[in-house]
Amino acid sequence: MAIMDHYLVLGISRRENFRGIRDAYRELAKQYHPDRAGPDALDKFRDIQQAYENLSDPEEKRMYDRDLEQNEIIRQSSSEPITYPSRPRPEFRRPGPLSLLHEYRSIRPSFETLYERFIRNFTKRQIPKGERVEGLNLDLALSPEESAQGGTVAVGVPVFFSCPQCYGTGRDWLFPCANCAAQGVMEAEKTIYVRITPMLPERSVIDVPLQGLGIHNLFLSLHTRIAHQE
Repeated sequence: MAIMDHYLVLGISRRENFRGIRDAYRELAKQYHPDRAGPDALDKFRDIQQAYENLSDPEEKRMYDRDLEQNEIIRQSSSEPITYPSRPRPEFRRPGPLSLLHEYRSIRPSFETLYERFIRNFTKRQIPKGERVEGLNLDLALSPEESAQGGTVAVGVPVFFSCPQCYGTGRDWLFPCANCAAQGVMEAEKTIYVRITPMLPERSVIDVPLQGLGIHNLFLSLHTRIAHQE
């Protein structure tokens, strides 16, 4: 039996990360919400909601991807053509602070795990027992001149506030809140400034606490390296 392709419903690539899935859902949910698009859009809205629920949960997504792959094998054996539209996202640098969750940098742990840890600081929901403070590892490439002269690096850190549409409930009347993707919180960004000392040694690590932003289960750990031009 054929299953619905949630990636097609949201118009995203199968390689999309959690942020891309959430942003696609939020955009489509606002467009097809029955209060805006009328009752004829209810089925479309439900498909969008189901797609987001399946793809936003890592375990549900793994099981769905497995079932989708098996379904495709069956379809291919019957010689049915399959096409998948992709919505590529160009990589580019923006002026302003180095953003933890927007820049194309090496971030550990994974984006999904990181995002949930950030949210727990502000919602206090589903806090695992024994959760410890962990380092958020971020690679920072410096030119030889920057490493020698030192200076200040601006880093944008995500913070959250209660959604003004649903007042933190995650529900908009009978439906999941499209304004916050049913999270109950909205994301903003605050800038912190990290001092880079002159003549910084190669492969240095700079640890920065984040309690001042209300983040108690993570600290920023900048792993610097000198990027030499070839």
